[in-house]
Amino acid sequence: MSIRKILAAALRFVGREDLAADIEDGGEPYGEGGEAVKTLMYCINAVEDELARYYFPLECTEELSSEDNFFPFSSFSHTPVRILSVTCGGKRAEHTLTQTGVSAVAPKITVTYHYAPSENTVEGESAFGDLGDGMITALGAAAEYCLICGEASLAEVWETRYREAIDRAHSRIGRSACVPPRRWI
Repeated sequence: MSIRKILAAALRFVGREDLAADIEDGGEPYGEGGEAVKTLMYCINAVEDELARYYFPLECTEELSSEDNFFPFSSFSHTPVRILSVTCGGKRAEHTLTQTGVSAVAPKITVTYHYAPSENTVEGESAFGDLGDGMITALGAAAEYCLICGEASLAEVWETRYREAIDRAHSRIGRSACVPPRRWI
């Protein structure tokens, strides 16, 4: 699903039908409407990051080469969140994780890792658009936006629907219940 559709849905959830129609028509709101869209885009990116880190990990496997047996995270295709395995020639390779990368005993390795999605733009595609009913990101973004705007009771409504959508998506893909991350509210 496109970020534009998610943004329009989230705008409708928070009662900004005027901005949603403008976004769907390809417009770029300015002034107060532009600030609302900018804030909601921030929320969409935060929700996608949360979904990838805690609920629906995005996984990538890639081969990397290095002359000094050090593989900086900047050389990975995506931003790694968790390294799952490091192999060389199909066998587990001895490795050490540092703050800036992976140090291995081989100059060529295959790394499998979970990653965080890159920052979206209005023209981008969601990493979670087809998950569940397709509205998980929009529901979470609406909850975040309402919280930022000081509408705590409305934020709670959208947060509840967001958590229920996550639970439904987990049940559809055959995963057991997920314990949500700790929150300091």
